[in-house]
Amino acid sequence: MKTVLSISILIIIFSFGCSNTKEFTISYTKKPEFILTSKPIIVRSSNTNGNHLKNLIINELKSNGYRVMQEIETTNYLLDLFGANQVIPLDDFTEIVVSMELGSNDETSKDVSKNVKLAYCDYNRQKDICTYSDGTVKHKVTSIKRTGKASIIINNAGKEPVKILFNVTAFASGILPSYTNVAMSNRIQEKVRGKLKKYYLKNIRVLPEFEIDEMAADFINDKLYEAAKIRVMYKESGFKYYYTLGLIEESQKNYSAAKMYYSEGELNTDQFDQKEVFSDSIARIESRNKN
Repeated sequence: MKTVLSISILIIIFSFGCSNTKEFTISYTKKPEFILTSKPIIVRSSNTNGNHLKNLIINELKSNGYRVMQEIETTNYLLDLFGANQVIPLDDFTEIVVSMELGSNDETSKDVSKNVKLAYCDYNRQKDICTYSDGTVKHKVTSIKRTGKASIIINNAGKEPVKILFNVTAFASGILPSYTNVAMSNRIQEKVRGKLKKYYLKNIRVLPEFEIDEMAADFINDKLYEAAKIRVMYKESGFKYYYTLGLIEESQKNYSAAKMYYSEGELNTDQFDQKEVFSDSIARIESRNKN
């Protein structure tokens, strides 16, 4: 079935020989401004309220290329039994300890009134079907507020611990307001992303200053990269060929393949500005392997 599907895709790619061109956009990731650590990371919570914060941090770090070791609670329990819970393998790991203190929900209610126009209508009448009068609608609005304090401590061997402290506040209000759990979770995530942003991968969006084959551009814009590569190889040449294929590979984190296309492109052009583009791209790829 896969073979038939692949053949069908190839037929589509090679059957349309239109010469229309189009712009395309593509994204690649750039290494963080600061590297949090090159070691595996252990994240643990020192209290129950911190478990949600711990899980948020684990997901954030994983999505930004860090290796996170999970579930060391059993190991800590065994170490506690032998009186050795001070043993933290910081030479081999980076430890992140989190905690969260949450206050209780603070509820307040107030009476709210709103002026409205009331209508009484009698559709059996021939004219002046409706008569109007002023009225007031009264109801209670309840507001819920909850505050919290978070602590994130990053321990790296041979370095001073990095302490990140922040406060969060969540609100909910209405006639029948929902409680603040969802709002609090969103506020915590916003704070975590803001505080750890400098350690995150950067997503760079590229809009090249040239157009390529329309079908290839559509494939790239739709993230159909394998089909896009085939079409680019079929329709493009020179600078567009090498640079576009390099960007496609880089966007998929195939850095060795991306560097190959950029290097071949640099060798196959005599134009200074094109050589500079390829040179900068190669340097960007190589910098990923440096801390």
